[in-house]
Amino acid sequence: MTLQYVIAGVVGYLLGCISFANLIARRHGVADLRATGDRNPGYWNARGSIGIRASVPILLLDAAKAAVAVGVGLVLAGTWGGIIAWAAVVLGHMFPATMRFRGGRSVLCLVGGAIVLVPFACIPAAIALLLVRWRWDFARGAQAALIVAPFAVWVIYGAGPELYATVGLLSAIGVRSALADRALKRAGIDKNRFG
Repeated sequence: MTLQYVIAGVVGYLLGCISFANLIARRHGVADLRATGDRNPGYWNARGSIGIRASVPILLLDAAKAAVAVGVGLVLAGTWGGIIAWAAVVLGHMFPATMRFRGGRSVLCLVGGAIVLVPFACIPAAIALLLVRWRWDFARGAQAALIVAPFAVWVIYGAGPELYATVGLLSAIGVRSALADRALKRAGIDKNRFG
């Protein structure tokens, strides 16, 4: 079983290293998203740099690469294989070897993996996103979904590996985002101007 775990991790990491945001941004005249906007090579910065319509494929592809990774992990080694692949794709997106380990924040990879590993917990999270988005904006809706998600996992799947993975990955993304925000602040860049 150990070999299957290793394969799930490698597949997840390699898929995470694919920067669809940078690839699509290049097709629209932006050489590297890490040098523009909020310096994040992800959907939100691409959206602000190349427009909403041009960024939709990034939204779908970043979630899809995580969904594929988790699906492969589940087939290879069950729940733990899916969890290993999910963590690996998130880390691959954050720290891609193909981009000198300077990647994005991985929120869409978190979502794509969750859709496959804990699909029923995604429903209350999506409802929270839509309700808050309807009243305020998408960014607050996304925050609400990320707050609701671990509670939904806990209620639906129990206090097991799925919950630990969800909380662990949310924590990793939170730390990564906080560090990125501090770096932007030190550089005098207002991240709220972008997107």
